[in-house]
Amino acid sequence: MRRPLLLGAALLAVAVLAACGGDSGGGVESSLEQALRRMVLQPEDLPNRFVQGDELLTTNQYQASLSADPDARKDQLENWGRLLGYEVTYQPTGAAFAVTPVQGINVSSSLYRTEEGAGRSFADAVKEAEERDWGANYAGLTDFQQEEVDASGLADEIVWLRLSGFQPVPDGPGPLVTDDLILFRVGRETGFLRVLANSTETEDRQHLRPTVAQWLRALVENVEEVLAEPGFEVEEE
Repeated sequence: MRRPLLLGAALLAVAVLAACGGDSGGGVESSLEQALRRMVLQPEDLPNRFVQGDELLTTNQYQASLSADPDARKDQLENWGRLLGYEVTYQPTGAAFAVTPVQGINVSSSLYRTEEGAGRSFADAVKEAEERDWGANYAGLTDFQQEEVDASGLADEIVWLRLSGFQPVPDGPGPLVTDDLILFRVGRETGFLRVLANSTETEDRQHLRPTVAQWLRALVENVEEVLAEPGFEVEEE
């Protein structure tokens, strides 16, 4: 039997780390927007039991509005040369939700004018992740564990965190909850992949690692393909 997750503040923490939210805009898409939409997981990269959910463009102004000091944050983003970001979610279909351990996938991409700017942004996101008290955020889980998965070589820079524990229930063994949070940089792009899952079929915290790694490789390949296209050069429009 599948049970709802009780992650509470952890979901908010992940949302802040992943910089979720933004402006969807309207009208004819710019070349920048088109490029960003291709720099995330595509429906064909995932099993057909997953469907696309919300999608958002994230502007610097919106990102800054999430900060305690919006003006300073906006200046920082502009100094890094951040152009725009894009985020999309995927969920299992109604029938698949009862059988697949994966409850949701969140993937985002941001483009910068230079690799240096993307690197500075990536370093800032990693610092935030390292300083966060994940255990406090996931206080509703028992036997909580935080580990860093070795993903060296998959991108220019990458940090893969796996957060896991068991959801307590009164009538039997609680489901294993795993939350994979992956930050990476490829050239002048920074990306984020989150895979949230729960299962009552196993206590192996590594059971989804091959699947997540497969999706991560597909995601990085999508980014590399766009960046390698002849004449690829996008600016703010």
